[in-house]
Amino acid sequence: MNTAIITGKVDSDVKVINTKNGTPFCRFTLLSDGRKFNCLIAGKKAFSFVYEVKLGSKITIESVINDRNQLVVQKFKLLSPPNYFGQVFDYKGHRMPHKKVMF
Repeated sequence: MNTAIITGKVDSDVKVINTKNGTPFCRFTLLSDGRKFNCLIAGKKAFSFVYEVKLGSKITIESVINDRNQLVVQKFKLLSPPNYFGQVFDYKGHRMPHKKVMF
C-alpha cells in the first residue's frame, strides 16, 4: 500500500458527493509544488473537513494512493485558513460573492 504525506493549498471548492448508504464523501484538488492532486475523503472525517477547509486553505494530508491515482485522505491538518481580508461579509459571517456594495 502506497502512502503519501503532502503539504499544499486547496485549489478547488470542496465538493460533497451523496452516496446511497448515506456516507459523506468529499472531493477536492490539492496544489503542491506546481502539481495538482485529486483527493478524496470519506466517513466522519468528511464532516469536519467541509466545515474547516475552504478554497485557498493550506493543509497537510496523510493519504493512501488508490488504483486511479487519487489520494484517499486518512488524516489532515489545517495549517492556515484562507485570508478573507477586504471581502464583504453578511451578518452571519458568510461571504457574499455576487452582491454589489455601495460605499
